[in-house]
Amino acid sequence: MDSLKDYKFSDIINIKTLKDIQDKLAKIVNFSAITVDINGIPVCKENNFTPFCKLIRSSPKGCNRCISCDAQASFLAVQDKKTRVYTCHAGLIDCAAPIIVNDIYLGAVLGGQVLLKGQQTRDSIDLNRISQEYEIPLDKLTEAAECIEIVESDYVQNCTEFYTFLANYIAQMGMQTIIQKKLLKESQDKMKLEQYAKKMQLKTIKAQINPHFLFNTLNTIGRMALIEDAPATEELIYNLSDLLRYNLRNVEEFPKLKDEIDNIKRYLFIQTMRYSDRITYEIEIENSLNDCRILAMTLQPIVENSIVHGLETKKEGGHIKIKAYSVSEKDMVIDVIDNGKGIDSSILNILNIAEDLSDTSFGIGIQNTSNRLKHYFGKNYGLKIKSEPNIETKVSIFIPKLK
Repeated sequence: MDSLKDYKFSDIINIKTLKDIQDKLAKIVNFSAITVDINGIPVCKENNFTPFCKLIRSSPKGCNRCISCDAQASFLAVQDKKTRVYTCHAGLIDCAAPIIVNDIYLGAVLGGQVLLKGQQTRDSIDLNRISQEYEIPLDKLTEAAECIEIVESDYVQNCTEFYTFLANYIAQMGMQTIIQKKLLKESQDKMKLEQYAKKMQLKTIKAQINPHFLFNTLNTIGRMALIEDAPATEELIYNLSDLLRYNLRNVEEFPKLKDEIDNIKRYLFIQTMRYSDRITYEIEIENSLNDCRILAMTLQPIVENSIVHGLETKKEGGHIKIKAYSVSEKDMVIDVIDNGKGIDSSILNILNIAEDLSDTSFGIGIQNTSNRLKHYFGKNYGLKIKSEPNIETKVSIFIPKLK
């Protein structure tokens, strides 16, 4: 828990426990006491208040003024970083001890409600002003004022020490709560991670079992095709097996370009067989780029997109060209070009400028590829798409040369 700014007083301090402690301590020392939040609002019932202060707080206007005064005094105490002795709005001596937890101000403990001997008398209190301002009968105020204690400075010092002790005790309670919450969260996070790890372990086991079974099955079918003298079927099966093996078992994040191209050749061979030679292809790779490394699974989604959205629905089929070439000493481009149906200009604009392409029919493959390239290499790299419907669509992959 890095910050308490989003927490209320009651989130950090158990109010019932606080009230019990405040009640017991107030009985022992017989000092007035009230605990407030950062806005001066009491968080529990006050203790040992004088009849005079109770009377003022019985008036809505008087109560609001007391709350405002408490909030202001508490804030000043926070700035002082110690208990503050001050004269309240009614003319009484009060003390405010700030409650600070992890350098965050939660509230304060206040009290006092006395007059200082040698400096103040009951006549010092402007009862007429208070009566008019807070709409309290003057005779009641006069009677209540007689109960205000006039004390020595030592008494005020004792009050200060008491409120400081109580505020620090409350802060310690808050720290214990924070530690408990933090430990609980860490325990919950650890449990979630363990559950996730078990889930991923199970998926890994399944992923190891399923491809193993699949490859064995494909190899069996390939041998049967050989026995039955079906060489085209045999070649198709082995290309499919190699394609799946590369995609499922290749753990390199940045394979060599030539390895990705070999895998694309397998994919395109399977597609040409599927579409009965309606789809043809050619590949031109600059020799110096063969050993350059590219982000895994960059090419296949784009080539697949060319077939599915460009050539598949075109009756006469079409042609795909893959070309890789240098554009500078440190950068290269891979073009995937097809003469399929093309992309509508409105969709093309979205593809070229949008970060989220999921709302388009071309969405997932291109979106993921574009996002991954920008994530790894920066915003200057990624995809650029040009298209003339039924003439040519070109997806250019801008990437750095990695060795």
